[in-house]
Amino acid sequence: MASAPTPKPIRLPAAIRQGGRRGWIMALILGAVLGGITLIIPALLAARDAFGFLAIWLGAIAAVYLGFALSDGRQSALGIEWVGLVLFMALATVALVRESAWLLAAGYLGHGLWDAVHHRRGIDTAMPWWYVPVCLGYDAVVAIYVLIRF
Repeated sequence: MASAPTPKPIRLPAAIRQGGRRGWIMALILGAVLGGITLIIPALLAARDAFGFLAIWLGAIAAVYLGFALSDGRQSALGIEWVGLVLFMALATVALVRESAWLLAAGYLGHGLWDAVHHRRGIDTAMPWWYVPVCLGYDAVVAIYVLIRF
């Protein structure tokens, strides 16, 4: 059986690759831009469908950390990220059932806080340093959209 090919690293803009404060800010901006691009989909949908999409999407983005934990390989990382995934999926489900924009926005803002806790190794799941600011920017843009639209 052949082994999987080694993945190529993501080609990031030079300002992000350099790291430091400027790299962190540029990664945050990249996340905001990616969030805006993602919002094209719900912007094309009726309000109820868009709300459902964004609730499901909250669970999907929370699952990314579970992927990092599986890649990390430590049981402690997997356990912490599993708890996070369950919490965000539960919050998304309650927001969907109650049709509560406030709860859904709180889920995205809470996910942003979850991202921030990963900064400086508060939760030490192995992941690229730039993922935290990218996700923070992304979550903030989506949360603002939820509050404005719904």
